[in-house]
Amino acid sequence: MFQRVRVGRVSEEVVRQVQEAIFSGTLGPGDRLPPERELAEQFGLSRMSVRDALRTLESNGLVEIKVGSTGGAFIREPNFDPFRETLSSMLRSKKANILELAETRKIVETAIAGLAAQRASKEDLREMRQAVEAARQALESGDPNYGPHSVRFHAALTNAAKNHVLNLTARSFRAFFSDVLEKLLPSTDMAERAIADHWELYKAVEAHNADRARDLMAQHLAYFEKKVKKLGDNLFKA
Repeated sequence: MFQRVRVGRVSEEVVRQVQEAIFSGTLGPGDRLPPERELAEQFGLSRMSVRDALRTLESNGLVEIKVGSTGGAFIREPNFDPFRETLSSMLRSKKANILELAETRKIVETAIAGLAAQRASKEDLREMRQAVEAARQALESGDPNYGPHSVRFHAALTNAAKNHVLNLTARSFRAFFSDVLEKLLPSTDMAERAIADHWELYKAVEAHNADRARDLMAQHLAYFEKKVKKLGDNLFKA
């Protein structure tokens, strides 16, 4: 998984490689890093250097160190609370409005859709398709918990774009707009529209049609913006 460290401040290079594995999706929340001794062998470093790197990763909120027989270093769920609070503060202070945030998200997501159409692997396409099918089954069975399926689809699409910065940006916006989705997705009309849009997006990505994927995402989020406008800036007031 990791490469031997040859130059520079060795513990910083360990941190960089682990961060890269996290941001690329190679390591996800809940995954356990190899034991300290094994990491030292992979990196070609002393256990002390590896231990220093793990402490840095822990202080950065990327891993959690657990002790005991079932312990180890585990990848943590990303903490988007600071980002969410910053945007909420901007709304409360009128330095931004909800439509500006939705507009910014649309810029990011349309770029992601185009890149996904160019770069998606078979595994990416399989995950996207399964997300749409799971959402459709949930709606048909009367399951009101549609939100996670929508998030799963957008996450799969984002991963397919193979751009770490866009991935992190999109995840941050999705975390912020999760409160909005909770208010919108209980609507059957909204859920049906989202599923139909996601299916068309999947087909465009499968066909590697970047222009159509971007257009479909723009239309999808334009509809979302109209719904958000009805909620207004008061949504995130304390």
